[in-house]
Amino acid sequence: MKNRAFLFLFVLTTAFSALHATNGDSLRRALPIPSPMSGQEIQLQNKELETYLHIGFRLGTDFVISNRQLSNFDKLENVFSGTFGFFARGGYQYVFGELGLQYMFFKGHYEAYTLDSIFLGRETVESRYLQIPLRVIGYFPVGQRKIVALMPHIGIMYQPLIHVTNNDIKYSKHNLMQHQFLYQAGFGCRIKFFTVEVAWKRAIRPFFQDRTSVKQSYINLMVGFQF
Repeated sequence: MKNRAFLFLFVLTTAFSALHATNGDSLRRALPIPSPMSGQEIQLQNKELETYLHIGFRLGTDFVISNRQLSNFDKLENVFSGTFGFFARGGYQYVFGELGLQYMFFKGHYEAYTLDSIFLGRETVESRYLQIPLRVIGYFPVGQRKIVALMPHIGIMYQPLIHVTNNDIKYSKHNLMQHQFLYQAGFGCRIKFFTVEVAWKRAIRPFFQDRTSVKQSYINLMVGFQF
């Protein structure tokens, strides 16, 4: 009787061990342990993430398209301007946000009069500004290789006045608008690292702060590189 009991216990233990081993193998087959990523896969993943962040620099110029009669006492004859700066752009797929920092000089040839219509003179005055543009940009690659992308944009720009050259027609930081804001809309194109943009800009505040004057509009042309 004891021998039968031992034999039954031995058979039961052996069967339970075999069943446990079979279930363990099935579980390992059902839930495979993922293999670590290769170096090449990690590089490809990092490269894909990097495409969502762009930095670069650009330079350009403005063309005045509004009335050159700035006020009843001031007329703008000719303008030469230049802008250069940097930007950082980040987003997801087709929509990007951009923040920039730029330096701008605006050299104008002005005619000025007093309140009694006395001609003060004609003089070249250069005003210098910082520019902080904030824009929303659409990003639409063209073709399978995605070398070319179309980039419409809208945004606003803060433009503080930092310097006015000495002159005899009494233009200074005390009468030119010191804190200007502009809104803009435009269109750009990227070809590999090279970019070109054209935009329309409109000042929110008038040109002068001590007299009634116009709010100027500009066509802005920029070229640059992005990485």
